[in-house]
Amino acid sequence: MSLGERIKEQRKSAGLSQEKLAELVGVSRQAVTKWETGQSAPSTENLFKLAEIFGTTADMLLASEKDEKASPAEQIYYLYKMDEEKKAEERRAKRKTNLLLTLAVIGGYIVIYLAGRIFGATRGQTSVMGWLFGNDPTQFGYLYGWLLHQNIFWIAMAISAVPALFGKKYFSFTTLFGFAIALLLGELCGRNPAGAAYGHGHYGWVIWGGIFGVSVIMGIILEKTTKEKLDLKSKKLWIWSVIFIASILVIVVTIRASMPASFG
Repeated sequence: MSLGERIKEQRKSAGLSQEKLAELVGVSRQAVTKWETGQSAPSTENLFKLAEIFGTTADMLLASEKDEKASPAEQIYYLYKMDEEKKAEERRAKRKTNLLLTLAVIGGYIVIYLAGRIFGATRGQTSVMGWLFGNDPTQFGYLYGWLLHQNIFWIAMAISAVPALFGKKYFSFTTLFGFAIALLLGELCGRNPAGAAYGHGHYGWVIWGGIFGVSVIMGIILEKTTKEKLDLKSKKLWIWSVIFIASILVIVVTIRASMPASFG
C-alpha cells in the first residue's frame, strides 16, 4: 500500500473529508488530493501532523508491505530517524525565525540612524557620503552626535540585536524601544540653557543612559516571565508596562529637577 493510499485510508477511518483534513494540516484541499493520488508527497512536518491527526506514527504511514514485516528494532530505528529529522527541521525553522528577528531589530536601529540625520542635522553636508556616514558630533544634535562619535550607538544596537539571534525577541524589542524613546526624550528634555559642568549644558546623555539601562532590566524581566506567545491582555504585561513607563517618567523628572536654573 502506497503512502497516498494510507493517507486516504486513515482519513476515511477518521471520518474526515479532504477539506477538513486540509484545514487541520494547514494546506489546501488540492494538496491533500495530490497526496492521496500519489502526485506529490507531504513534507516531513506535514507528515508528522498527519500522524498526529490520525493517531498513528509517521513510520506507519510511510511503511510499505515490506516495511510492515520489519523487526521491532528496525521500526524503532526508523522512527528515531524520523524524529531526528523532525527536530532538525524545527531547528532550521527556529534559526530562520531568529535571523529575521535580528534583521528586524537592526532595521529598527537603521531607521533611528537615518531619522537622526534627517531631523537632527545642525549643519549641511557637502556630500551624500558625508551626510550618510559622517560622525562629527558638532554636525548633529548633541545626544545623537555623542552616541555616534563614542560608538555607543553601535554598542547599543549589538546589545539589542545579538540576543535576537538566540530567540530573545522580547528583550531585543524592549531595548530597541528603550533606545528610541531615550534618544527622543534625551534630545527634547536634556538641553539646559544655564549650562552644566558636563555635556556642554546638555543632560541628554544622562536621560538616555538611565532610560536605556531601565529598558535592559525590563527586557530581561519580560523575557523571563513570558514563556511563549505574549498575551496582550495579561495582567502581568499591564503591570510591566506601567512600571516601565513610570520608570521613564521618574528618570526624566528627576534629571530635569537636578538641572541648574536657567539664566535670566
